[in-house]
Amino acid sequence: MSYGLLSLGVQGTRAAQSGLGVVGNNITNLNTPGYTRQIAQFNSLEGGGVVQDNVARIADQYITARLWSDNSRFEASKAYEELASQLDNLLASDSTSLTVKMDDYFASLQAANDDPISLTNRELFLAEAGALVRRYHDLHDRVAQINETVNTRIRELTEQVSVSAGQIADLNDRIRIAEAGGKDAFELKDQRDEAVKELSSLVDIKVIEQSNGEFSVFVGNGQPLVVGQSAYEFVARENEFNPSRYEVGVVIAGKENVITDMLTGGELGGLITYRRETMDRSLNELGRLAITFADTMNAQHQKGIDYDGEMGRRLYNDINSAELMESRFRSRIDATGDVRITDSSKLRASEYELVFTGQDDFRLTRLSDGKSWTQNSFTDAGSAADVDAENEIWFDPANGELRLQVDGFRLDANSNGPFASNEKMMISPVRTGADDIELNILDGRDLALASPVTISASTGNAGTATANVSVSTIDDITETDPRNVFPKLPLTLEYDSSLVPAWTVTDTDGSTTTWAVTVDPAQPDRLELTDQATGRTMLEVGLSGQVQDNDTFTVGYNFSANGSSIGISDNRNGLVMSDLMKQATTLEGSYQDSYGRLIERVGTDTKVAQMDRSASEAVLRNTIAQRESVSGVSLDEEAVRLIQFQQAYQASAQIISASQTIFDALIQAV
Repeated sequence: MSYGLLSLGVQGTRAAQSGLGVVGNNITNLNTPGYTRQIAQFNSLEGGGVVQDNVARIADQYITARLWSDNSRFEASKAYEELASQLDNLLASDSTSLTVKMDDYFASLQAANDDPISLTNRELFLAEAGALVRRYHDLHDRVAQINETVNTRIRELTEQVSVSAGQIADLNDRIRIAEAGGKDAFELKDQRDEAVKELSSLVDIKVIEQSNGEFSVFVGNGQPLVVGQSAYEFVARENEFNPSRYEVGVVIAGKENVITDMLTGGELGGLITYRRETMDRSLNELGRLAITFADTMNAQHQKGIDYDGEMGRRLYNDINSAELMESRFRSRIDATGDVRITDSSKLRASEYELVFTGQDDFRLTRLSDGKSWTQNSFTDAGSAADVDAENEIWFDPANGELRLQVDGFRLDANSNGPFASNEKMMISPVRTGADDIELNILDGRDLALASPVTISASTGNAGTATANVSVSTIDDITETDPRNVFPKLPLTLEYDSSLVPAWTVTDTDGSTTTWAVTVDPAQPDRLELTDQATGRTMLEVGLSGQVQDNDTFTVGYNFSANGSSIGISDNRNGLVMSDLMKQATTLEGSYQDSYGRLIERVGTDTKVAQMDRSASEAVLRNTIAQRESVSGVSLDEEAVRLIQFQQAYQASAQIISASQTIFDALIQAV
């Protein structure tokens, strides 16, 4: 009997001691990140007694997996929100915004128009024009700096992903070895769960626990990152078309698989999403606005004459210089090409990808919204020279020549022989526009505020009509003398309602065939004058009031025949330039409308990102609390268990003591 009591007492003290050890381990790891609490498990023995034969790790794998997912989502929204807020402040702040400089630009232009004779006002306007150019450059550079920050973090994060993947693979191996030896691997599993959590903060992952207890980790659309004891390298590489843009890939069997567009979670996914949805679009929007602004200002400025009576030059640099057209085209193989802006008002804030699906087939994709064209989407122009309108194409697959026009630009692509299947090209019509714009005029005398032509009504006219004349079209004029641009002025316009057309144009030599007049029936008060030698409509006359038969108007140069008495006090062309501020020059409307839409979109993106961050943070906190309620160490609970096992130990010791007393009594009785 005493032997049974002694055995029971020993078993009880050992069991209580083991329980105390487990409780002590829980308490000492109270602040250990990722620690999962343990519980000693006891079993009764046949014939009496107890044994502590197992320690259970209290973990809910479903909650743990949800914790990884929520952590990945929070880190992505956090990274996105921080960068979006930075860009929003940059675009909207008065000290860096384009809006303020645009207002200053048009205010100084109006001052120059108010006193076109003043060279001081002209110089002040050019100073503001230069300041506006610098603001375009500054915005582009600041966004490019954010891009460099993104690139740096992408490089750092891919290295961290590789390190974390290696740790998980190593822990898989150590856990396998420990369990094969019959040992518990609780601490190793805690470390592995914490490593997976750290990995989830970097990139979105999918974790599958294999039958042998090992974790397999996948990224993107199923690319393996960890399989058993093997970890695959995560790398950052320069984009094949743009060295300033980093892509992410996984190296499997020596081959690099690019998965950039498949990553959405973790800090890495947040950076990539921000770059694709906010930064890239903002750079393209800024570039498009700069190109449209320069193009429309140049077009109107060239319709005027400067302080010395010469035709206006481009106010800003040529948006279709050979260098800029070539810079908008990049090929993965050896194709060459260029991109010409044909209509800046139709430009989209996007890049385009051209892929040849075969020698005779291609697909052009607008990356901003995914819209695609094939060769069947265009109208065949018959020859390359005839491609001069939207959605026209000339395609010679045999010789590897392609010309097409869409979205306000014309693409020319050439290859050495037929285009290769899967040959890829990148078209960036507006990407660097804000960095490319430059002021072309530095002398106030070269500012073309005056109109080169004027019109007057004959004193003997019976009607009450008055007229104004404006330059309609100037296409890359190289002539500086208005008399060579508009030949054989003055012109006499005479009205006779019995004729069709009712207007006759007679030049300075008395010829009625040098110029042709066109009247739109819908707008009979608008006359278009076409130079018959070039076929271009050069002048437009507007009438107001009532015209009578035999009324005549004279269109002449805005200076005397010998070139003196230049109309420098005339500001008609400058006023039209000022009016561009209110004109619909882009798809969204005016310059300010376009920039306002950019600020609005980035502001909306930022607000949504802030809400996503707050929501994902709340969800993460809730999941952490759930995980702690199941797997975390509670001091109150452990204190109860500590007292429980302490008392059990003392009671078991009393059993041993009682057994000893009984044994001694029996010995003495013998």
